[in-house]
Amino acid sequence: MSSFVIDLDAERREVRYPNGIPVKFGGEQFIFPAEVPAEALDPLLSDELDLVGFFGDLVTSSGGGTVSEITEMLFRRPRLPRQFYAAVKDVYRILLDEEQYADFLAKRPSIPDYVRLTTSLAKVYGVELGKLFTSDSSSGTASETSSPTSPDSTAVSTPAESGAAPESPDSSASGA
Repeated sequence: MSSFVIDLDAERREVRYPNGIPVKFGGEQFIFPAEVPAEALDPLLSDELDLVGFFGDLVTSSGGGTVSEITEMLFRRPRLPRQFYAAVKDVYRILLDEEQYADFLAKRPSIPDYVRLTTSLAKVYGVELGKLFTSDSSSGTASETSSPTSPDSTAVSTPAESGAAPESPDSSASGA
């Protein structure tokens, strides 16, 4: 008997949404796949769009990505907004079949509709968009809660139980 370290056959989102993820929009129901196909990222990661390059420039900018810096970067890439919008539409074309996508477009989704739907789908899919553009070294742990960077520095001030007050012998002794 062998044991697997990574079991891709383990419970997947298809178990929770065996018929896909239903989305109501404009009085119709659209069915999105239970899992995001890897190819759905292709439009956003294309060399032509160079979204990764844009975010790289933003991260290394001197002002940390102020509105004026972002505007300046967009002026240096005047085709980026139109290319990004086309890429988003291509992602939705991949997620929905051609017929559903045509029906979806016929409902004339607004930019806020795309934002709300993308945000909602990201939550259902379990994708945190911000984590797609951060390096692995920025986080010391993959769990939902972080461990302290230096256990020695927090040993006295961190309570043992959730909700318990931290021990601070110096401050309690000085009040008497």
